This record gives sequence, structure tokens and C-alpha cells, in this order.
Amino acid sequence: MPASAQAARLSTFAALGARDYCLYWTGLVFYVLGHRAEYTTFAWMTWTVTRNPMYLGYLGLAQGVPLVVFQLFGGVLADRVNRLRLLLATQTMIALAMTVAFALTVSGLARIEHLLALAALSSVFRAFDEPSRLSLVPQLVDRERLPNAVALGSIPWQAGRMIWPSITGVLIGAFGAAVGFAMAAAASFVALSLYSRLRVRPEASTDDRHALTRFLEGLSFVRRDSVFTGLIGLALFNSLFAMSYLTLLPVYADSYFQAGSTGYGVLNAAHGAGALIGTLTVATIAHLILRRGPVVLMAATCLGMLLMAFSMAPGMSTALPLLMLVGFSNTFYLTQVSTILQQKVPDRLRGRVLSLYSLCWNLMPLGGLLAGAVAATVSARAAVLLGGAVVAANALLLFTSRRLRAIA
Repeated sequence: MPASAQAARLSTFAALGARDYCLYWTGLVFYVLGHRAEYTTFAWMTWTVTRNPMYLGYLGLAQGVPLVVFQLFGGVLADRVNRLRLLLATQTMIALAMTVAFALTVSGLARIEHLLALAALSSVFRAFDEPSRLSLVPQLVDRERLPNAVALGSIPWQAGRMIWPSITGVLIGAFGAAVGFAMAAAASFVALSLYSRLRVRPEASTDDRHALTRFLEGLSFVRRDSVFTGLIGLALFNSLFAMSYLTLLPVYADSYFQAGSTGYGVLNAAHGAGALIGTLTVATIAHLILRRGPVVLMAATCLGMLLMAFSMAPGMSTALPLLMLVGFSNTFYLTQVSTILQQKVPDRLRGRVLSLYSLCWNLMPLGGLLAGAVAATVSARAAVLLGGAVVAANALLLFTSRRLRAIA
């Protein structure tokens, strides 16, 4: 291997050396900005218009249900049509929806029914956007730099979770809610402009079978292969039992640590900082991980055990480093899961399999509901302890799979 190629392979940001992936990644930064600004503004507008917390629950349903209902079929479509064209179409519709939200808000015509309808409509578009977006990545970078590309793709999400909601909140406080929708619309149009410059070889499908048949084929593929079943299962258990602790952080900050809203923000920041460090670590050392299977399972086990330790943390001084480690291990192993899926799933099934993977993330509200029920019945500490134990037990059980352990 030439020295220059070796250096590129070892670089933390190697994938950004590919023109198309660099454009895609920059577009992703703006996409995440728009996504976070949209969610923050919809929540604030819903509260200010109604002053009724029940409508925040309705907003959650409006944003979550379309993702669960349509995302798997979005995977079918991503395997049937040109993925870049599908991405451009969904990005255009998201940008237009945010433009309408901005126009209604700045004109003073926004009502709760408008907000709920636009939130649901945007989620429908995102349900078809995510599978095409994930499926496109292997077409933008060579196979050697794919693990690095997958890791780098997590950075906008991890950094965005810490940065953009707070910036959006400050701007809304200074200039009004319309500026939040303006940010979402502008960022979406910038992302669209960048995506339109991608040069991707069309991969038109010749499969003219019914969409339901293709959908069932994707489910059958995952079900028949224990490796993919185990990997999807890891993501599912993460969403339902691990990440649900985020729902209970206000209880820890206020009731257990007496730190109030400031403590709540610090706890969230600790998790986000650990996740960002985990992403950068994977981007740097991905090429050095020779046995991905055992590493993934060990990291998942560590995540569960760290959550169990956090559940009993006596104060902020103990909770903060534990949450950083939780964020680190969570991102470290899920980035590996995503990389393995991208590398090993046949391209003709990529959209459908990755839509299943994405669906796991959209089940996080269900995990929060389960954790809330346990917290109301027993305690928040018991809910987090149980979630961590389930995650660790699942990972340890998967250690019995020889095929998972053999993933290189």
C-alpha cells in the first residue's frame, strides 16, 4: 500500500478525503441542525400555543407514529429506486414543510392543529429519508474507509444533541419562535443544495415484485441470519432498555441529587460528551479492531454494567463520570454495529435491513414509557438498574453465538 493511502487509512477523518462523502457529511451537519431546530421549536410552540402538557404528548405521538409506521416501507423504497433521488425528494419536502411552519408562525396564524399536522408530515418524510440516507453511504466512499465514514457520520448527531437545541432555545428567547422554523428551513435547503452536487452511480432495481413481498423478504433475511438478528437485537435492546434512562434524568437531577434544572443539563452534557469522544475514538482506531464481534459484545456488556452502577450513584460527583462512560460505551458499540451492517448486508437488501436498524431508534419513546412505569411503581433507580441488567444479560447471552464472536 502506498504511504499516502496508508496515511489516509489511518487518519481520524480519512473518509472526508472522498469528495462525495465530504459533501454528504457537510450536508448531514446542516440536516441535523434543521432536525434539532425543528424538534425544539415544535415543542416550544406547542407549549406556548396551548399551555397544556397533554399536547406535548400529542406532539410526541405526531412525530413518532409516522416513523414507526412508514420507516420499514421507506427501506423497501430505498432498495427499489435511485437512493440519491429519493434523498433529494424527501429533503425537499422537509424543507418546504419547515417553510410553511415558518410562514404560519411569522404571520400569527399557527394553531395547534397546524403544528401537529406539520410535525406528523415532516416525520413521514423523515421515515423515507433515513433508509435512503444510510443506504447511500457505501456508494460515497471506498470499502476500506467505510468504518471511518460510519463513525464520522455519528459526529453531527452527537455534537448536535449537545449544541443545537441550546442555541435554538436562546434564539427563540431573543427573537421568537419563528426564528426556530427559519433555522430549520434554511438548514434543510443548504443540505439539499449540498446533496444535489453528489455524483453517485445509479443503481436501478429490476425487481418489480409487490412492495409487501420485498418488505417480507427483508424481514426474512434478518430472521434467517443469526448475525443480523443479533446485531439488530443489540440495537433494539439499547433503545428499549438502555437509552430509556434519559427519560428519568430529571428525577435524578431534582429528587436524588438536588441539582435542579442546571444539574439536569449537566447530566445530559456528560452523556453527550462521552458519546462524542466514543465516536472520535472509533473513527481513529476502527482499522485496528480485528475482532469486531467480541468488541461489540464486550462494549454492550460494559454499557449495561455502567448503567447499573449509575442507577445507584449517590451524587453528581459519581454520576457525571459514569454517564460519560455510558455515553462512550453506547456510541462505541453501536457505531461498530452500524459498520458491520453496512459492510455485510447485500446492497439489494441494504435499505430494508437498515430501515429495521433505524426503526429500533424510533422505539426509544416506548422504552421511556416502560421505564416511567417501573419508576412510578418502584423507583427511578430500580428502573435504570433493571434496564442496565437486561442490556448486560442480552449481550452476555449473545456471547454464546459463535458466528457473532467470529465477526472480523
